[in-house]
Amino acid sequence: MTRVNRTHLRSFKTAAAMPALTASELSAIQPIPRRPESEYLDPLDTIWIDALERMGLRVVFANGVYADYDGKGTLAIGTPRNLDPDDCVAQIVFHEICHWLVEGEESVKQVNWGVINTTLRDLGREYASLRVQAALAEPHGLRRFLANTTDHRAYYDALPDDPFALSDDGTAELAEIAMARASNAPWAPALQHALAATQTIVAAAAPSARPPSSYCLYEPPPERRSLGS
Repeated sequence: MTRVNRTHLRSFKTAAAMPALTASELSAIQPIPRRPESEYLDPLDTIWIDALERMGLRVVFANGVYADYDGKGTLAIGTPRNLDPDDCVAQIVFHEICHWLVEGEESVKQVNWGVINTTLRDLGREYASLRVQAALAEPHGLRRFLANTTDHRAYYDALPDDPFALSDDGTAELAEIAMARASNAPWAPALQHALAATQTIVAAAAPSARPPSSYCLYEPPPERRSLGS
């Protein structure tokens, strides 16, 4: 496993200002090999890795996994070779946070939040996390952009406009309890900040995007009506 290098997720110190050069000195400069002093990282990866760290956990990247939480504070996410074209670190981290919300704060001490996804035992709890995912993303226009990318996508896409609409599977009640937790620590305010920052970036990129880019999935939320209107 490779731990995320946090030095690349923080602002770099501004280099000391160079003294002004004369015109002749400037024209005399020759190309020289340089060593990169920074590393470009996807901005959404940066936002969501930081959000999880603010909640007390960390992300590592590993081969042979999709997403695997060890119950000890580390979430392993697959490297690009393990992920599909529509997967992104932001959505994966977001979905794992939704699982954590459904299972409660103490589930941080259990492998994969105590959820077993190799059988149908916890299918209802999986569906509850999808409801939470849709509800949290909707106000930011990110419901489709941050949609689940696993085999449970059919359920996610079939959810009504109101993700908490009652159904026979009992998952709406679980989702509502989880949603109430989202406004408390350790999730708040990091989760809300990550969603808002994601919206800012996605909204800026969407007008320039062309299919099949995921940025085409952004749906600007309706403007909130002002008080008294």
